[in-house]
Amino acid sequence: MQARFLVGCTAVVSAIGLTLLPHALSQTRGTLQGRGVVHGSAFTRGRMANVALTIEGDNFGLELAEQTRTGARVQYRGIITRQPNTPTNSGNFTLNGRVRSFNTSTNLRALNNTTGNCRIEVFDSRVISSNCNTVAPDSSTQFLGLEQF
Repeated sequence: MQARFLVGCTAVVSAIGLTLLPHALSQTRGTLQGRGVVHGSAFTRGRMANVALTIEGDNFGLELAEQTRTGARVQYRGIITRQPNTPTNSGNFTLNGRVRSFNTSTNLRALNNTTGNCRIEVFDSRVISSNCNTVAPDSSTQFLGLEQF
C-alpha cells in the first residue's frame, strides 16, 4: 500500500514539475544577450550586431540589431519546440523553436503569420549563435557570437 502511495506521489510531483518547467525557465532565464557577427535578411555579411533572446513560458523572441547608424533590425517570435535538457539554473543550452512571426527593418516588412525554425545556442548565459529562417524569401539570419574568453 505504501509503495503505491509513493509511486502515485512521485507521478504527481513529476507532472507538476513538467508543467512548471517553462515557467521556471522563464523566471531563471529572462532576457539573455550576446554580441557578434550577423548576416542575412536585413544585414550585409559580417556586420556587428547585438542579440537579445527572451523566453516567456513556451514562447521565445529573438531580436538582432546592428550596432551602426543603419539600424538594421530583425525579430523572430515563436514557440519553443524543444526545451533545454539542462537544469533551469544552468546557463548552457540549445533552444529549438518554431517561428510564428518575423519582422525586419528592411522595407518595414512584418509577417505576423508565418512558419519557420530557429536554433539558438546559449553558453554561460550568453547567446553565442543562432540560425533562424521562415518560408518567406530573404528571411534567414545567422548570428555567431564573439569569443567571451
